[in-house]
Amino acid sequence: MPDPIPLAHLVRIAGAPGSGKSLLITALTEAFRARGIRTASATLRTDGATVFVMPNSGRATLDRPLGLDELPALLRSLDPSVRLLLAEGYPAVADGILAPTVEVLMWGVGPATPAAALVATIDGAALLRQFQRTGPKDAGLAAEVADAIQSRVLGQPPSAQSAGTRTPEAGSGVVGGIRRWFRRG
Repeated sequence: MPDPIPLAHLVRIAGAPGSGKSLLITALTEAFRARGIRTASATLRTDGATVFVMPNSGRATLDRPLGLDELPALLRSLDPSVRLLLAEGYPAVADGILAPTVEVLMWGVGPATPAAALVATIDGAALLRQFQRTGPKDAGLAAEVADAIQSRVLGQPPSAQSAGTRTPEAGSGVVGGIRRWFRRG
């Protein structure tokens, strides 16, 4: 009998409205994509619908709320290759589950997540400033949060090089071809 496909690891993204949760999800998705970790997100909308955004940019919307405990199993049926699920819009303790959480903080407001579940915090204003300067593929704040998730949730060592600063090997891909093309002598 083949081994069952493992469920994706769940990380809750928390913060006040307008703090930058969706921005962080975008930045983390890019950081993990650069690291080869397939990531999806699930958002519980105010109208009660649950929206999944898949690694291939596809979307799936359910017209009902799903509990945190239901998300990984449903995601496995949609895309079994996803290893990390970022969930937005869920309370700190939902369905008796204290999920690992990254909290986006606003100025002067501390984390509302219980310490036992807190993986990392990030300043939403600083994330926005960085995002405006460099876009989502930067190795700064989001890469630090990605390192924390990778080590504390996925159980993997953090990336040796941050996602946005990886340099292709000299002989690989387009960069390697250009280097070979312009090589002297």
